[in-house]
Amino acid sequence: MRFRKTLTLLILGMALVFALPAWAQQKPFTQEQVSNMVRDGFGDESGAKLIEQRGIDFAPAEDFLQTLKAAGASEAFLKALRAAKPPEPASAKKPLNQVQVFALLVGEVPSHRVSMLVQERGIDFEPTDDYLQEVRLAGGEDELISALKGAKVTKPVTVDPVVQARQVKVRQHIARGGELARKHQYPDAEQEYRAALLLDFQNPDLYVDLAYVLIEQRKWDDAASAAREALRLNPDNDIAHVDLGVALGNKGDVDGEIAEDREALRLNPKNESALINLGVALGNKGDVDGEIAEEREALRLNANNFAAHINLGNALGRKGDVDGEIAEDRKALRLNPKNESALINLGAAIGDKGEVDGEIAEYREALGLNPNNETAHENLGVALGKKGDVDGEIAEHRKALRLNPNDEMAHENLGSALGKKGDWDGAAAEERQALRINPDSESAHYDLGVTLRNKGDWEGAIGEFREALRLNPKNEIAHDNLAFALRFKGDDDGAIAEYREVLRLNPNNDSAHYNLGHISEDKGDLDGAIAEYREALRLNPNNVFAHKSLGFALEREGDRKGALEEYRAAYMLDPKNPHYKAEYERLLQEVNQ
Repeated sequence: MRFRKTLTLLILGMALVFALPAWAQQKPFTQEQVSNMVRDGFGDESGAKLIEQRGIDFAPAEDFLQTLKAAGASEAFLKALRAAKPPEPASAKKPLNQVQVFALLVGEVPSHRVSMLVQERGIDFEPTDDYLQEVRLAGGEDELISALKGAKVTKPVTVDPVVQARQVKVRQHIARGGELARKHQYPDAEQEYRAALLLDFQNPDLYVDLAYVLIEQRKWDDAASAAREALRLNPDNDIAHVDLGVALGNKGDVDGEIAEDREALRLNPKNESALINLGVALGNKGDVDGEIAEEREALRLNANNFAAHINLGNALGRKGDVDGEIAEDRKALRLNPKNESALINLGAAIGDKGEVDGEIAEYREALGLNPNNETAHENLGVALGKKGDVDGEIAEHRKALRLNPNDEMAHENLGSALGKKGDWDGAAAEERQALRINPDSESAHYDLGVTLRNKGDWEGAIGEFREALRLNPKNEIAHDNLAFALRFKGDDDGAIAEYREVLRLNPNNDSAHYNLGHISEDKGDLDGAIAEYREALRLNPNNVFAHKSLGFALEREGDRKGALEEYRAAYMLDPKNPHYKAEYERLLQEVNQ
C-alpha cells in the first residue's frame, strides 16, 4: 500500500514585471567574470577601477571574497567589490501606465505592493473615476485608490490617440482574462490574453500571463513557447524564466527547470517562486538537502509563504524528520486553515508517527472541504486498511478512481485491498490496469507478481518480479520473492543467486541466510546449512525458524546436545507451537536416558 503527499509549486506567472532595458553603459560583471579577472591577473587596482565603473550583478559573500584573496586579489580589488552595486536600470523610476497598474492587480500582486510602486514611480495618466472603479473591481484597496489619486503624474511628451485607444482595449482584455483565471476558467482566460496580444504583440508581460494559464491547462509545449517569446522580448524577465522552468520540469527536463530557476534568481534573488520551484526541482533530482535550503531561503524572505512551508515539510519528511514535517504543515494550516493539501500532508505525517486515528481525521477534514479530492480518498483508503477496515479501504479507492480513472496508484492500492479479501482475480485486474497506465511502474509489477504467486501462477510471478528488478535492480524484496518463486520451481541455483543478491544489498537480512541454509541442507551440505543458520541467528536471535532448522541440522550431524539447545530456544520463543514442543520433549527424553 502506498499513500501520496501533495506538493505545492508556487507559479507566479500572472504577476507582470517591467522590461529591464540594456544598461546605460556596459553590463555589470557576473560572479564568474570577477573570478576570471583574478585568475587572469586583473585582481589589482586596474581591476578595481573596472569594478567601480561597471559594478557587479551579485552580492559577494565573504567566503567568495576570501577565495579571491587566496587566488591573489589585492585589498583594493576586494574593497571595490564590497562597495560595488549594480547600476540602476534607466527605467527603474519610469512612471507606470494604465495597463501596467491594472495588470499588476490582475496578476495577483498585493494591492499594498502596487500602492508602493505607484508612490515610488508615479503614473503617466490622470486616473478617471471610471478607471478607479475598474481598479477597485480588480482588487485594488483604498490605499491604492488614494495612492493613484495623489500620485505624481508625468505625462508623455506626445500622446497618440490611436495608441491610447488600443491601450484601453488591451486593459479590458487583461481584466477579463484575470477575472476568468481567478475563477479557474483557464481556456477562456487564454482567449482574452491572446486577444490582448493581437493588439500588443510586443508586450513580454502578456506572454508571461499567457504562459501562466497554459501551465494551468497542462499545455506544457505551448506554455514553454509563450515563456520563450516573453524572454525573446525581454531576456531579463525573471517570472518568464520561472514559468519556462515549470513547463520544462513537467516535460521531464528537470535540469532545464533548475537552470531556468537559477537564472530567475540571478536576475532577482528575492523571487520566492523561483526559490520554491528550484527547491522542488532539486528534490526531484534527489538533492533533498538542497531542496530544504531553497525552501528555507524562501521562508527567510517571507515567513508567511504557504507553499514554502508545505514543500519544506515534505522535504523534512523525506529526510526522516517527521516532527519537523508536522510542524511545517501546522504552520501552513495556521496561514490557511482550509487548505486541502496541508491537511493531507499533515495526515500522512501523523500516520508516519503511527497515529492512524489522527491521520484519518485529517483526511476526513480535507474531504469535508472538497469531497472530490482524489488524493484524500486514496490516502484515507490506505489509513482505513491500517485499521483493518478493508471494506472501507476498497470503497475509498473506488471513489478515487471514479474521480480519476487513470490514477495508477489508486489501481495498485485497490488491487492490494482486494488481495486482502482473497479476490486475486480482482487484484490482478487492478494491477494490470495500473500497468496499462504506466508500463514502467516497478511497484505494480511487483504487486502483480505477488498476486500471481498467490493464484498459483509461478511462471507469471517470476516474470513480474524480473520486470520489477529490470526497473529497479536494488529492490531487495523483489529479489527475495523471486528467489522464493525460483526455489518453488526447483531452480535452486537461481534461488541461491537471488538470495546472495539480497545479502549484497542488505547484509543484515537474516531471512536470506535462513533460506540459504535450507537450500544448502537440501543439497546435502550440512556444514554450509549450519553456518547459514548460525549467521541468521547472529543477526536475529529471535528467528524461531532458524533455531528449529539449526537444531534439526545439528541432530543429523550427531550433536544432540547442541540440537537440544536449539529446539529449546524455538519452544521458548513459540511455546504454543505443538511441533516445537514435541521436538524439544522428544530429544530431551532421549538425551536423559
